Amino acid sequence: MARIRQQFPQNYGSSGNINNEFEGVIRYLNSAELGNNTVGELLAKIFDANGNFDGPIELQKNTGGDIEYRVGEYTNSTDGWITLVAAADLRGPSGQDFGSIGAPILFGRVDFTATSAQTSFDYAHDTTDELLVYVDGVLKRNGSSFDYTTNVAGGSSSAGAVVFNSGLSTGDVVSVFKVRATAITGFNRSDTDTTSSQTVFAFVHDENTKLQVYKNGILQREGGANDYTTSPSTNTVTFNSTVASGNTVSIITVENTSVQAVTGMMFEEEFVHTDSGLIQLAKIKIDNSSIPQAKVVDLTTDLGAKAKLTVSSNSPNSPSTGDIWHDTSVTPNQLKFYDGTQWLKTSPESSLPTFTTANSGQFVKVNGTGTALEYGTVDLSSVIAVTQKGAANGVASLDSTGRLPSSQLPSLLASDSYYDKVTTPTNTTYTVKRIFKQKIQIDGLSLQTTSGTCSVQVAVNGTGFGSTYSVSSTVNEFTIGTPIEVDATSASKSIGFIVTNNSSGSALEVTMAVSVLTS
Repeated sequence: MARIRQQFPQNYGSSGNINNEFEGVIRYLNSAELGNNTVGELLAKIFDANGNFDGPIELQKNTGGDIEYRVGEYTNSTDGWITLVAAADLRGPSGQDFGSIGAPILFGRVDFTATSAQTSFDYAHDTTDELLVYVDGVLKRNGSSFDYTTNVAGGSSSAGAVVFNSGLSTGDVVSVFKVRATAITGFNRSDTDTTSSQTVFAFVHDENTKLQVYKNGILQREGGANDYTTSPSTNTVTFNSTVASGNTVSIITVENTSVQAVTGMMFEEEFVHTDSGLIQLAKIKIDNSSIPQAKVVDLTTDLGAKAKLTVSSNSPNSPSTGDIWHDTSVTPNQLKFYDGTQWLKTSPESSLPTFTTANSGQFVKVNGTGTALEYGTVDLSSVIAVTQKGAANGVASLDSTGRLPSSQLPSLLASDSYYDKVTTPTNTTYTVKRIFKQKIQIDGLSLQTTSGTCSVQVAVNGTGFGSTYSVSSTVNEFTIGTPIEVDATSASKSIGFIVTNNSSGSALEVTMAVSVLTS
């Protein structure tokens, strides 16, 4: 309800009424003044000249992480702050506690490099501390009759030392570890000196116990194919090969009970691969499509190198060479690839026709109108089989120069006639023709004179061959029963005839029927 009221509405006929109304307004305004500031001055502190809020309100995050605010004007930067939200409330609910892991068991490693015949090495420790001492990686044994002794009060530091029973060589590396006694329920070490051949060594343990087994200080490997196996049911360690007499077998186990809370995933053998330390995939919950491509080795590079397939009725924008486009704008759809300039089809103009078993052995061809593909039967009716080359009733084969070999040529290449006329014959030898690089056979003779008689015999190089034939004015034609072959392939030979028994012969005509042979 408003504090100011109009006492005499429409009734200002007297100065008393006016005075009362005016006094009421003054009293109201006076009551609005604070800190010796008028109403206007107070409003100016929280509004700017345009009437927008511009009040003196500040927020800050303090050193403890709390969100604070203050209203008003202060001369001291640390005054007036009020906590709005505590830091603990900003963090949200606590994460899930997955369990505990052990605190470090082995600690305090120190490595020394021995000088000539050095025996004492300062190493601070308590009498309750268990030590592991190695020389050049070989585990040593504590005791005056073994390798070394520990002296808490000895050494130059007076805080403890490891003292070897015999001096070491120059450059030997001595490594000393301390076993955290407060972090374990038991450090158990067993050393056995074999007095005879031995393979089985007693050591109490269960299936969860992790063992370290040494032979003469050398760490061995567990497994049937390695150095030894363990049997929790019989509390034994069995070497795969017999340990001879005079060897030392050391078995060490450490149980860890000191734990510390881990918020998040526990990195132990139930969650990670012990050989690599990588988290087992089955222990990771990954939503589908939540791994970015860049987080998978070589995936981005491999995808960038692959051709892109687009299924669309429109050609893809900004394609790269090798991209593939399944064009759905045509029926049937077409598969195309981009050659860097244009889209080219990868399939025939028309789809292959549907086939059945009846089309076995047929081929695809363009139909007679050039509009589609169809199956057709291969016509081999005019084709000579390969087996018919050089065979009877087949075709000739060709040699390496593309020519017919002589073995496939007919024996008779051509026929010819050698003719000669002697006007006045005498009993002598006449030459009709000399042949060279050629082989012929004389198959027959045609003989006659215009008058008189004589006898004629075929002559080769002047020597007579075959029968002697009588010649008269009547034409006599003879077929030679045994053709006379003349081989002039390597040396030239003359072809002629010998005239004998000439009796007034005149105008003797001799015609020889000749066949040209291939060989």
